[in-house]
Amino acid sequence: MQNIKTPLAIFILSMVCFISNAFEPKPCSHNHDMMLMKPFCDLCGCATSSGSSGFGTLSNSNFIGLRYTNQSFDSRDGIFTNSPSSHEYLNTYQLWAQIPLTQKFYATASIPFQDLNRTFDSGSADEALNGIGDASVVGWFKWQFYKKKTNDSIPYPVTKPLSNHSIQIGIGAKLPTGEFEERLTDRVNPGFQVGTGSLDGIFSLGYNYGGEKIGFSSIFTYYLKSENKNDYRYGNQFNYSGNAYYRIPFMKSALMPFIGLSGDIYEEIEQYNEAQADTDGRILNGTFGAEYAVGKFIFGANAAIPISQNLFGGNVHANERLSVYMNFAL
Repeated sequence: MQNIKTPLAIFILSMVCFISNAFEPKPCSHNHDMMLMKPFCDLCGCATSSGSSGFGTLSNSNFIGLRYTNQSFDSRDGIFTNSPSSHEYLNTYQLWAQIPLTQKFYATASIPFQDLNRTFDSGSADEALNGIGDASVVGWFKWQFYKKKTNDSIPYPVTKPLSNHSIQIGIGAKLPTGEFEERLTDRVNPGFQVGTGSLDGIFSLGYNYGGEKIGFSSIFTYYLKSENKNDYRYGNQFNYSGNAYYRIPFMKSALMPFIGLSGDIYEEIEQYNEAQADTDGRILNGTFGAEYAVGKFIFGANAAIPISQNLFGGNVHANERLSVYMNFAL
């Protein structure tokens, strides 16, 4: 447990493998804790994932706050330039928190309010949805590493000094608190929904390094989707991300710019136990942003820019995503 080289090497190697795989075009998926882990949404239920961009922030492990996320998609029903097309605009207002339970266990929770709009180039009437989205809750176990013992180490203090490395294991669920409308599933982008109507499992594994100036964090999350009462099931999803930051201290505050990569790989949507063609996909994003902490307040902004994508058989194109938040440290 004292030697962190093995777990660090495993996480770095895993990140390289998954990021490299995401470029392959396939038909259509001090010490800080979780840092802006998931900078993109669940595209096969985009509105339903709370405009997801993470389980936490750079500055603190325990907080309550508000986050706003704006994202958009361009969808085309066909391969020709005159094929019918639409534009989806998703605004998410989210209450989120990270609460300590014990020294090694904590929980994250979020509940979003969705404001969704869709316009059609054909002149068809615009569509608008709004309401409470799907809430989520995840329990976390933090596995902290200790510093490696050296020959000149003294036997005191009795407690071992902690290193800057840790691993987090999370298990939770996305709850069917948002409304699902079956009539909207025949659109090119069936992710235009306030909710999925299903109870889904969340399984996460993360690695974190937090030094005095430089930090790095990566996370791998698998979303196990279930069927809703309409016999409709969004495809299971695998998400990976990694971010590096630099801490710039001021008198009683700190600015932390960061940069990283993230991606999603997800399976086909099923209805009545039959896979729907061209509903799987993958995307790789470049992420960047900054966080400013002063006193107990944390202000942050981050953006995700698609680098490579193949979504819904190439019929859906994801644009840039922007998220801003304000938290209060507990």
